[in-house]
Amino acid sequence: MGRVKQKYNRREAEKRFELVYEAVEGDRCIYCGMPNDGKSDHQPPVYVLHRFAEGGLVTKRAIREHFGPCKLVPCCTICNMGLGAYHGSDDNGRRQEIANWFLVDDRYPEDKIVLVVGYRLIQDRLQGRRGAEIYEFPGVGRIIYINALTGLIEGEFSGPAEFPEWLQVTQSELAEWLRGASRRKSRYFLDMANLASYELLPHARDDPRGQFEAQQSSAVDGN
Repeated sequence: MGRVKQKYNRREAEKRFELVYEAVEGDRCIYCGMPNDGKSDHQPPVYVLHRFAEGGLVTKRAIREHFGPCKLVPCCTICNMGLGAYHGSDDNGRRQEIANWFLVDDRYPEDKIVLVVGYRLIQDRLQGRRGAEIYEFPGVGRIIYINALTGLIEGEFSGPAEFPEWLQVTQSELAEWLRGASRRKSRYFLDMANLASYELLPHARDDPRGQFEAQQSSAVDGN
């Protein structure tokens, strides 16, 4: 008789697996370089370990043999939301998953205009013609995140210390603006990603981005 599928409860799962993870120190998001404000990301996601356990007991050794070291890494709220339960094979794969939310959506021609306006607002800010109100426009945040994420993915920068001055300045100002109101960070992610809600469809919660199906297909092909 197979194991009964256990309903996922994030808080219970985090408590169950908390001793598996080792915390990585840092005050900057490991993915984009923004201040993480004390937030972290689980590598692999807690949901992935929940799926791996299949409702039964599982040892630390079994988890580490399958996934390697499990880490709790510094991560900003926006990158954390961009990842959701996505695992990925490495940090650049996770960065790409986050960046995909913010890159131009070719289904909507006007989306390119949003990024053009975002660039112009940043230029105006850097030249002293506008104030911090520019960060209210989601296109500005998208420009900042796209440049940081893709620059790290492509090896243009090895970390935020190598970011150009304009990116360091705008990241700092955006971080300060995001701290200015309750739940502003999560709302800003939704606005940048053109999402009305963070609630996923049931099938997406069961298999985020089809990653489990892909893993199963690979395993079958390898046999």
